[in-house]
Amino acid sequence: MSHLNEPVRGAIGDLRAFQRPGLETFRRYIRGELAAPPMFRLLGMRPTDAGLGKATFTMPVTRWLEDGFGLYWGGVYALFADAPLAASIWTTLPAGKTVTTSELTMSFVRPMTRKTTNMIGRAETVHSGNQVGLSTIQITDHEGRLLAFGSTRCLIADVPVDPHADYPPPDIGPSDSADPYARPAPESRLFTLDQIMNGIPIELQRLAIEEKKVFPIWQLTGFRFNSVADGRLMGTLPSSAWFSNGGPAIYGGLLAWAADFAMGAAVYSTLSAGDVFATLDMHIRFTRPATINSGDFMLEGIVNHRGRRLRVSSCNIDDAGGKRVAMATASALVVEGGIRELQKGRLPEEILAEASRPADQLDSR
Repeated sequence: MSHLNEPVRGAIGDLRAFQRPGLETFRRYIRGELAAPPMFRLLGMRPTDAGLGKATFTMPVTRWLEDGFGLYWGGVYALFADAPLAASIWTTLPAGKTVTTSELTMSFVRPMTRKTTNMIGRAETVHSGNQVGLSTIQITDHEGRLLAFGSTRCLIADVPVDPHADYPPPDIGPSDSADPYARPAPESRLFTLDQIMNGIPIELQRLAIEEKKVFPIWQLTGFRFNSVADGRLMGTLPSSAWFSNGGPAIYGGLLAWAADFAMGAAVYSTLSAGDVFATLDMHIRFTRPATINSGDFMLEGIVNHRGRRLRVSSCNIDDAGGKRVAMATASALVVEGGIRELQKGRLPEEILAEASRPADQLDSR
């Protein structure tokens, strides 16, 4: 998408954010006294409330977040959750401190739909120590229904900053047009109804690669498939400065989303015609800093277990130099014949919602 080639919008390297305690800093973000980082400008994410050990964020659910079938994958919750989870820990810290996500775990409760106008994430700190912080989050829709639950472990580090210095505000880029999330989204249904109903999943994926089909969320992020085999997906993700979390690092939630998409695509490649799947949960560990403008990241999603109804997958993310930056795992429930339910007039989100039945009803053999 053209915005990835545009000058970046948002604050990178704003040392003023570290001159005061974390709680005061986030209240300054809420009041608009500090400029949001590029990732917030890309997605429309913003903090709305902050207390000691607590942070609330909102994010609009736009068509930019859809796949090629007009659906929203569970990884979008991880994309959103990382910011309020880290922010809640940051509100407990003194000046001159920052947090870096070390691990992120998400459990998906309910799929979002085109009727979901925005997500609200309420995060709360469980523990804040000298080097490690823990927090949890509940994500709800605009009607208060629980969509997902998550938790994180963050590492706490020092930031060399003079609390009395008069640091200049950073360049936040142009403002001559709407931020990417607010622009008209492209068509999300990239396959015909017959292809969706009767196509073999892996053949649809190969067709997407061959015909260079680009899903809306791919246009937003630059994510691409390189190759697909039975139970295996290779993809790339650019390290655009649009993905900055305010510093030189890539926003961890973006890598979590990309890992989920790679794992989900690997699962999809194992399905039969007419089947659908729903991701139940995911976990990602970040092993080294992933930096902006450092070349493309390589993702490999693999299905590690194929039960009749349960699939377990993993994803490794390497930087352009071949060094591992993150490792993820996930589980997904296969809904056999789910596409046939579409022919009966049921909505995709209704079919996927059935995947949230109690775990004791699952047959993972």
